[in-house]
Amino acid sequence: MTRSIQVNALATALLLGLGLVPPAPGQPAPDGELIITHATLISPEREAPLQDAWVRLSGDRIVAVGSGDVDPAGARVIDAANGYLIPGLIDSHVHLYHATGLRARYTDDYAALYRGYMEQQPRSFLFHGFTTVIELNADAATNARFEAAPRHPHLVHCGQGVVLSDGFMALELEGAPVGETYPGYLIDSHAGGLVPAGADPAAHTPEAAVASVMDQGGQCIKLYYEEALWWPGGAPDFRLPSVAIARDVVEAAHAANLPVLLHATTPAGHEFALQSGIDILAHGMWEWTGQSFTDPWPSTRTAAIAREVARSPITVQPTIQTIRNTASLFDPRVLEDAGWLDAVPPAYLDYLRGEAQAQRGQFVAMFGDMIARGNDAADMGAAQSAFLGRYQDLLQAMQAEGAHFLFGSDTAVGGFGWASPPGLAGYWEMHNWVDAGIPLPVLFRAMTIDNAAAFGLSEEIGSIEPGKRADLLILRGNPLANVTAYDRIATVILAGEAIERSDLSARQGVDAR
Repeated sequence: MTRSIQVNALATALLLGLGLVPPAPGQPAPDGELIITHATLISPEREAPLQDAWVRLSGDRIVAVGSGDVDPAGARVIDAANGYLIPGLIDSHVHLYHATGLRARYTDDYAALYRGYMEQQPRSFLFHGFTTVIELNADAATNARFEAAPRHPHLVHCGQGVVLSDGFMALELEGAPVGETYPGYLIDSHAGGLVPAGADPAAHTPEAAVASVMDQGGQCIKLYYEEALWWPGGAPDFRLPSVAIARDVVEAAHAANLPVLLHATTPAGHEFALQSGIDILAHGMWEWTGQSFTDPWPSTRTAAIAREVARSPITVQPTIQTIRNTASLFDPRVLEDAGWLDAVPPAYLDYLRGEAQAQRGQFVAMFGDMIARGNDAADMGAAQSAFLGRYQDLLQAMQAEGAHFLFGSDTAVGGFGWASPPGLAGYWEMHNWVDAGIPLPVLFRAMTIDNAAAFGLSEEIGSIEPGKRADLLILRGNPLANVTAYDRIATVILAGEAIERSDLSARQGVDAR
């Protein structure tokens, strides 16, 4: 073979590998190839859907995309039957160690309920199309359990959150040494932060904290600005981070190409984000200091901060479902949703409808006087509804100002309530966005390419392009026309494996008995 023929053959092989040319007509496809045909392809990098599209997969990769006729010789074919083919979805704010509404003090069956919930959890995310989830405060044992499941979304995580030696998260340890739970904790050297007994301050600098996260396999950094305004009787004494230490963490993280997220829900927290240069706000601004729980409009200062965030490069995860999780205590319709049957085992749903209801009285006893004049369910429900409505109005105003949003569900948020089941809470969050006036194309990008880009994953996922991982969904409705299309998934394709949606439901094994 001459050198020119060798070069041409090598170039052709490379093009085939990149999916830029399909195999010649009549040639058998390599083993393991899969072709999806007769689809309307919707991918965020395209200005318009691709009609009568086909996508060729080889192993866990997309190798070619086209429209019209395609030679399927040697490949397995999935006929999308004129359905809509989209990238797998990304939920960029999850907590995999919580089981929604479950507390040992409410039941004698805690261990069995927790185990059943966690066994179903990965499948429930997939059932609702989430082929990638991002854990913002990771626990190594939980990560290992999740990834040991036969079928599970791809897991990206931030390692442990970076907490201050004397900050709010350390306070929650109730006197236990912070290093036992958070060995990569941070000492705020700019503000005289606590140096725990026997600690070496050089091991708890911003650079050391970022290195600790990377050693855990983390691909992002999470900081906290939690004022605990909700604390009954007033928040106890703890340290908030200084702008200077946050800037140092951002500098160290960016040097390692890691994005920085900030947990913050107040005007002061969002102002802190603007001053410190963080990349992603892990929540929107739903707590308005100096105002009542149900004031319908933000103060001039709060509105100005929201507008400045909207016009800045910062991206925001609204996590509206976090509020709905608490409101679920006073909304009996939540547990009547048929989606629960696919999301959690039957025994778990029985627990939520029974023993878990004790949470309501405890919540009212602790927070009732802070929220509503009357403490019955109707009073509390009306107050929670007003609280949610004002927050959604704020988000709509931020959308009008050009805010950049990322999709995250905060599944499964801790605290009181039970409206945070895996996958299903994400679907509810989609509806929350629509109710807040966020357009469907913005929602679509936020769950795909924008989430991927924000976390440095856009070379792998977020769009349907040759070379990317074959995480795809076939829908029976148009997601750019109606949010309910996201609950009309026919097939989930996970790293090239086609899975019928029904095989992922919690009903599996129940209906057969």
